[in-house]
Amino acid sequence: MSSSCGRAIALLAFIATGCEALPTEPLPPLSDLPPGLAAMSFTATGNATARYFMLELRSAAFDGFVAVNGNGEPVWTFPTTGSPFGFTVRANGNFVLHDSGRGLVEVRPDGKVVRELTRESAGTDIHHDVTVTPQNTVLFISTDVQSPNGTAITGEAIREWLPESGTVVKRWTSFDALDPDVDRSTRSTDDDWLHANSIALGSRGNILLSLHFLDQVISIAPGFDGIEWRLGGVNADIVVDDPFSGQHTAQEVAGGNILVFDNGFDRAEPYSRAVEYDPSGRLVWEWRPERGNWARVISGARRLPNGNTVVAFGTPADSPPGSTGPIEVYEVTRAGEVVWHLEVGGDVRSMYRATPLTGIGRR
Repeated sequence: MSSSCGRAIALLAFIATGCEALPTEPLPPLSDLPPGLAAMSFTATGNATARYFMLELRSAAFDGFVAVNGNGEPVWTFPTTGSPFGFTVRANGNFVLHDSGRGLVEVRPDGKVVRELTRESAGTDIHHDVTVTPQNTVLFISTDVQSPNGTAITGEAIREWLPESGTVVKRWTSFDALDPDVDRSTRSTDDDWLHANSIALGSRGNILLSLHFLDQVISIAPGFDGIEWRLGGVNADIVVDDPFSGQHTAQEVAGGNILVFDNGFDRAEPYSRAVEYDPSGRLVWEWRPERGNWARVISGARRLPNGNTVVAFGTPADSPPGSTGPIEVYEVTRAGEVVWHLEVGGDVRSMYRATPLTGIGRR
């Protein structure tokens, strides 16, 4: 067993990323839901591999993180003051949740907040995603404003939060690796050049960063020592078969392959899908539901230890315009068989992601 899997099995609760499930007692369904959450509906069919799924939901009366079991029953929730935008799990089993209205919040499984990194104390605008490191620190995406040619441009940075000390260190900036004059698309603006939307650790300590506006995934070398490769999109050094567009949740899976949710943001034919590419850029697997679903923004794809993939479509019909809906999550096999399905309805505006969890610890 790898050292990274050994660390993961020590967690009380962790994201399913390739290790065995931690045996914990199942949590009972919540009996007293916040009114906004009670106005949503969760309809599940089939048999899910993961014990829980963390949904990041927005509605007129509720924004927050909601863990549901395989029956679609909420078992844990944490309301946010802004939008829920990604989370990770530390070695003690605590969640680090990104609340766009507060910043980063470290929350125990019993819901108690133990540490917080506000946007003011971070000195930057935190956005879109976070991930824990082998050293149990937290990497997060933030904005980085510089003026390389005399005009202020908002790029991206990766910063590291050391929760115990409260220290924040800037580890990487897009301005050291990319050129805002040539590495840009028609979606790029001075106020939002790249629009990074996911961060994940690779198998060698490299970091995968998804750049929505470039239709590209980049690998940053261990130690933040330059860009190793640029997969797909603008000025790619690895050109992909059957390109993705506006992608989310870039993740390294077995064999060094890259799994992403392909939103198809600029695709002429309106649909979204999960896609997997080998290191040469060859498309080796894809899946989309029979009835079709075009989620132009947000959403995600996560690989489970058994090889199945959890694919989440996070937008309802016509929000944003063109999206077909519904908000739903599938677990599918390598052969494309649907083994579990969840549809989220009622008063719900969006679902940023749906992430499989092996357990939620108790305190």
